Amino acid sequence: MAQGFFRFIAIGLLAGCASAGHEFWQAEVQGVTIDGREYQVFARMDEARPRVQVIRMGYARRPEHTAILLAMVQAAEQATGCRVIEGSAVGDSGVMTARLSCPT
Repeated sequence: MAQGFFRFIAIGLLAGCASAGHEFWQAEVQGVTIDGREYQVFARMDEARPRVQVIRMGYARRPEHTAILLAMVQAAEQATGCRVIEGSAVGDSGVMTARLSCPT
């Protein structure tokens, strides 16, 4: 019985890896592929200061992390049509959150 419980918890944790943070639960979501890697982009375009959260899907080796950070910004801009505000991106190569500057 305990083994089943721990298996249930492990599956729940793995499933949660692609879930946006609570402030992005009602956000528009779009999948973007860049250089063969998939990203989920959660955008809050309904706010006065639009925000975006990008989640990398799948495993990445350490040498890939710098390129992934650049690709996450590209994924955010591609999915929203807005520019990521320089210096606003926080996070790592797994999850990045940033503010957007959108054309009016």
